[in-house]
Parts: sequence; structure tokens; C-alpha cells
Amino acid sequence: MSPSSSVRLLVIAFGAMAVSSGAGAQGASPPRALVTRAVEAMGGEPALRALRTIAMDVTSASFGIGQEETPETPPRLTATQVVRTSRDHGGNRVLSVTESRPGAGAGGVNRTRSIMTATGGLSENNGVQAPAAANAVAAFARVSNQPPERLLLWALDNPGSLRAIPPKTWRQVSMHGVRAVSGQDSVAMYFDPISGYLTVVETITDDPVLGDRSTAQLLTRWTPSGALKYPRQIDVLVNGRVQSAATVTAVTLDGPLADSLFAIPDSIVARARAAAPPAAPPITVQMNQLAPGVWRAEGGSHHSLVIEQSDRVVVIEAPQTAIRSRAVLDTIRGRFAGKPVRQVVMTHHHWDHSGGVREYMAQGVTVVAHERNVAFVRGIAGAPKTVAPDELSRRPRTPAVTPVRDSLVLGSG
Repeated sequence: MSPSSSVRLLVIAFGAMAVSSGAGAQGASPPRALVTRAVEAMGGEPALRALRTIAMDVTSASFGIGQEETPETPPRLTATQVVRTSRDHGGNRVLSVTESRPGAGAGGVNRTRSIMTATGGLSENNGVQAPAAANAVAAFARVSNQPPERLLLWALDNPGSLRAIPPKTWRQVSMHGVRAVSGQDSVAMYFDPISGYLTVVETITDDPVLGDRSTAQLLTRWTPSGALKYPRQIDVLVNGRVQSAATVTAVTLDGPLADSLFAIPDSIVARARAAAPPAAPPITVQMNQLAPGVWRAEGGSHHSLVIEQSDRVVVIEAPQTAIRSRAVLDTIRGRFAGKPVRQVVMTHHHWDHSGGVREYMAQGVTVVAHERNVAFVRGIAGAPKTVAPDELSRRPRTPAVTPVRDSLVLGSG
């Protein structure tokens, strides 16, 4: 072998090693391969396609933030539920029966029953029946609402909709992911690197306060159930914060489900047909004077207080949405010419009081908030908002925030 041949072989060998090393460092399988591995881990494609019905018994706990707390407060138990869910995949229908109790122990048991089909639904609360909301019926068949067995099969059948996404760490484990896109739905799936199980299903939606709202369903404790394996722990995180924790206590595959379980009374069907889809109400603001220099900006379900001073206007509360806040600001400009809105007072962090505060920030209005909520206010301003961009996301600015501990005097007059 000539010296030049040796050099060429070394270069080729080094190049092959570099390519191999790069692939290993990346470590990501093609999207369809990740889905296929998860299907096999769950029991295999034939078993998944043969599944017609599944019934689950679940005990769960829900966590929330009370009026007196800040978003940094540890999760607080708000309710416990016992749920029986029956899914008829062949008939494309679901029945859920729930008993819910307040987390603090006060109050009675709330019993609900829900039937969802592709064409309609029933919502029953303590024996009182009504048609399921139109948006709930529309969302029923969406990919983002499917259980793991249906989501994986959908991904397997629609490989063109799959996209590789960067790894993400969930509970200290880095997982490769796949994004599935179907119409308005975009669902991210992350897979356990050792077992291959589908472990996280994440959707991103718009939230007036949180911006891009991540809702992640964590599927763990996969356990044999007949011919398949099924997760026995299902936790839901919203922007990393625990919203609910559910333990699946029993799973029955392909058990009989009588048609009567999914029967919707004719009277409910008739009411659903007669109900026209509600049109979005126009954003209107009515100024109702409560005292000299004090108005209530009314409209919709939530209102703001407007205080006229000698050289400015102060608004108390920015409820609901940016559209609502914009309407309030436009109304104030028309009524109080030459007196700009200088401050908006946000009493606390709940969306019905703070959902429209980003519009005030975008217009340079100072936000007045309790000192415990200052970090939260700044977080609102910096939250990514790619699902539904608004004025603040298009023209970012650092908000002016005035903290309050006990009391604060704003302006005069």
C-alpha cells in the first residue's frame, strides 16, 4: 500500500467515525421510529388496533391557587375526584361519571355525568341534564384530546404530520420528542429513552396571563392490562405547575359496554339542535358614575373602576383580555380628553382581574401591584406569546411596576 493510499484510508476512516460520532451524540431516532417503538412498548400495533373498548377507574386530586395566594405558593389541594371513564373506540363515544369533593372537606359531594360523541353530548350535574357545550363537542375528536392508544395509532397512520423536535427534560430525564400537526392541533410527544413509552403529551395554547400555556400530561407507571400496558399514573402540569394527579386503580380492556350507557335523551338532542351557536358579544363599555370622579367601566361579566384626577386617570383592575382593556382605554380617552391613564391597579393575579394587563403595559401605563405580585407582573410582560401575538409581544417593553406593601396614595383630586 502506498503512503498516499494510507493517507486516503485514514481520512475516510476518520470521516466515517466523525459521522458515526455525530449521529450518536444527536441520539435522535426518526419521528416514526419513536412512535413505532412506543406502540411496541404498549403492546404492539395489532393489539392496539384490535382494542374496541376500555374502562378505567381513577382517583385524582386537583390543585389550584386561592385568592389570597401568589403563583409561587406551593400547590394547594382544591378537590378530590373518583372517576369512572368508559371509552367505546368502535363507536367513537365516551362516558365519564365523577364524584367530586372539596379539598378542604367542607361542602357536599358533586356528581356529574358526561357523554361525548362525534355528533353531540350530554352534561349532567347532580341530576340536572343539559346539552354538552358546542365547543366541547367540537374538541372531542381533536387529536390533542385523544388517549395514548389512539394518539399513537393516529401518529402511525399519519407519518407526514410528524416532525422531530429538540429533546426536553421532564422530571430530570431528557427525552426526544415528536410533534404531530393536525389542522389547528399541534401536539408534542416525548418518549422515555429506556423503555420507549410515550411519557409526555404536551400542547401549547394561548393564555391571557401566562402567554404560551404549556399543558403537559405525564404518563407513568406503565402496567400490564390484558394484552396491553397502560399508564397507572397520569399527572397534568400547567407551565410546570401541578394541576392534577390521577391514579388509575383499574383498567378493563374490551369489556362489554351497553348502548344504554351512552344514550342521550331525545329532549337533550332537540335542545342542542335548537340552540344556535352563540355569537361573540361585541366589546362595549358603559361608564356608570358611582360618585364624583368615580366611574365603573361596565361590560361583559367583569368591570373596572375609573378614577378621574386633576391631571390623570387611574384604572383599577384589567380583567379578562387585551381586547377588553383596549376598549376601556379607548372609552376613557373619549370621555377624559387630555387626561392620560397613568396607572392601572391590579389587586391580585387571577386572570379575571389581570387578563388584560398586557395591553396597559403595551401602552406604557404603570402597573400598581402588591409587592408579593411584582415578580408575577414582570413575568406576564416577559411571557412568550407566539400562539396569539399581541401588541406587547410585537413591541416588547419593560413595564413600569409600582409595588405596594400596606398602602399607597396615587395622585390627587
